[in-house]
Amino acid sequence: MKNKILLSIILFTPIAVVIASSLFFSAGISPSNTNNNGVFFKDYFNFDQFSISNNDNDLKFDDGKWVLAVYVTDIDKAKDSIYFMRQLNVALNRDIYKARRLTFFSNALIENELKDLLKEYPRTENFKDENGMLLNVLQRNSSIDMNNQNPIFIIDPYGRAVMFFPPDTDPKKILKDLKVLI
Repeated sequence: MKNKILLSIILFTPIAVVIASSLFFSAGISPSNTNNNGVFFKDYFNFDQFSISNNDNDLKFDDGKWVLAVYVTDIDKAKDSIYFMRQLNVALNRDIYKARRLTFFSNALIENELKDLLKEYPRTENFKDENGMLLNVLQRNSSIDMNNQNPIFIIDPYGRAVMFFPPDTDPKKILKDLKVLI
C-alpha cells in the first residue's frame, strides 16, 4: 500500500506542475525582471535590412558567433568602448573565439582616423553603414543617446541586435552576461 501511494505521488507530481504553470501563465503571473545586466532593445531588428559593407564584403552572420559591436560617431568617445570591447573578449578566456568584435560608422570624415585606431586592436572588423540607417534604428530602439555615448551592443549569431550596455555598467557584470550568452 505504501508503494502505491509513493508511485501515485511520483506520477502525479509532473502533471500538477504542468497544470499549475499553465494556470499561472494564463493568469499573467510571471517574473517581472531579468537577470541581464544589459538593456534590451525595444524591438529586435535584423542586420540583413541594412546596407553595411567592409571593402565590398557584406556583413554576414554565418559563423555562429556572438558579436560585440560599437557604432562609432565620435573617435574620442569610442576609444573607451573599443578598448573595453577588446578587454571583455580577452577575459572570455577559452571562449575568446566564440565572439567577434565589430565597429560600425557612417561618417566618412572619421573613416581614416578610425582605421588608424583599429590598427591597435587586431581582430576588430570595421564596417561602413552606407546610408546611416543602422544608427537611426539603434537610436530608435534604445533608451540612451547612441550618437553621444557609443555603447557596446550585442548581436546574436543570427544577426539580430539583442541588448546594449550603458557606458556606466560594471565590466564584471557585462562579462557575466557574455559568459551566459556564449
